[in-house]
Amino acid sequence: MSSRAETVEGLVLEPLRLMFALKSEVDRTPAETDRIEQRAIAAVKSGDAASYDYLVSKYMKRVVSIAWGIVRNAHDAEDLAQEAFVKAFQTIARFKTGEPFGPWIYRIVTNLALDVVKRRQRFRHEELSDAQPADRRDRADLPAVTGELGRRIDEAIESLPEMQRIVARLYLVEQFDHAEIAAMTGLSEGTIRSHLSLARGKLKTRLADLYEDPHE
Repeated sequence: MSSRAETVEGLVLEPLRLMFALKSEVDRTPAETDRIEQRAIAAVKSGDAASYDYLVSKYMKRVVSIAWGIVRNAHDAEDLAQEAFVKAFQTIARFKTGEPFGPWIYRIVTNLALDVVKRRQRFRHEELSDAQPADRRDRADLPAVTGELGRRIDEAIESLPEMQRIVARLYLVEQFDHAEIAAMTGLSEGTIRSHLSLARGKLKTRLADLYEDPHE
């Protein structure tokens, strides 16, 4: 990669991870430093269902955001988030004590959302006429990307093939790293890197004017 290409990569693609970020700092705090979270998990395991409210309130916004980034429908995203928390609660006995709760609930909601995508693909010929207008309306229900650059990049990501779009959003928008995305989707890190590499190439083509050097 040339020096200018590397500069463009840094100036256009990497800052998206900050521009699009919807999560709060608490989402990135290691669970081992969150004693309240650990106490809540222990209490839930001991039968105190009310303590689960802490985990729901801490992670709900991020979980909805992840689901929406995959299914692109606010109503479905909210339903998936609720389903993910129910599933996590029902299987809490299998949760390893001392582990962070975030990666676990993120993996659950990602798998549920990917199942929705697969069902849509099987019946796409029946749903295309209705799904896209609904998706456009649903965008108003969640935080919007502001600015012309943000709008264009968001549209460029949306134009990617399904798994490239999902991986690009999990990486650029949600700021998960390759290993985290691999764990969430069940794909290998190599596959994640491949999807991301292809997505980057297509984003560069779609946003070619942003890469033009005015001095050339």
